[in-house]
Amino acid sequence: MIRIISLITIVISMLSCTSVTKSLSVSEILPRKGYVYIKKVVKLRRCTETSCQAGSIASAGSGFILKVTYKGSFIMTAAHVCATNTAELLPGVEAVDHLKVQTLEGRYYNAKVLQFDREIDACMMFAEDLVDHVEEVGLANHAPVEGDKIYNIASPYGIHHPYVVPIFEGRYIGERGFNGFYTFEAGPGSSGSMILNEEGKLIGLLHSVYRDMHSIVVSVRYDSLMQFIRKGLIQHLTSHTREFNEYKSLVPYDASSIY
Repeated sequence: MIRIISLITIVISMLSCTSVTKSLSVSEILPRKGYVYIKKVVKLRRCTETSCQAGSIASAGSGFILKVTYKGSFIMTAAHVCATNTAELLPGVEAVDHLKVQTLEGRYYNAKVLQFDREIDACMMFAEDLVDHVEEVGLANHAPVEGDKIYNIASPYGIHHPYVVPIFEGRYIGERGFNGFYTFEAGPGSSGSMILNEEGKLIGLLHSVYRDMHSIVVSVRYDSLMQFIRKGLIQHLTSHTREFNEYKSLVPYDASSIY
């Protein structure tokens, strides 16, 4: 009789635990508050011996928050989003970039470029005072495998509103050179956006799409991205004393071994 009662108790306990357990939805897993919309205005100036001409060009892209400190937030995006390539300008033209980031809530903050790499098309920025109502995008501790389901949070064609940002679903299909390849819808404005695994952790950074097929996108390869992030945080967190000793927790151990 005692055994029967004990068995019933165990079964009831198991059922109770099962009923309490709840699987998280995609919106609960993905770091939506880590998304930012990036606006860049390039001030152009060209002078001759007799006169000067001035103008401006506006563009936009997506990005995400990598690390929040007591001073502000470290932000990632594509290099072509954050920095004007002066080699593409006419001779004698000077260019100055002015950057702003907009959070999911719709708040704007000035941002400055810390470093960028045009070869892999990645950029790290810093937005001072951006510390509240946002979240960090965590890093995956391993590279994706062909066929893995992935997610992307971005603003193609500038599609976004306060508390509203598109979420795309796709697959990882492989890598070549510095690039990783994925299948999901993207377009102008998606550049610099986060690519996440099913756990909501960072595995890629979108920098381009195929012109004739916007459902094939190109990203910084996982290990190249982790290397860029690690070097950037080591260099720039030194001025953020409270966080400097924590930088190792931001970078997966298997990624740090690639240097």
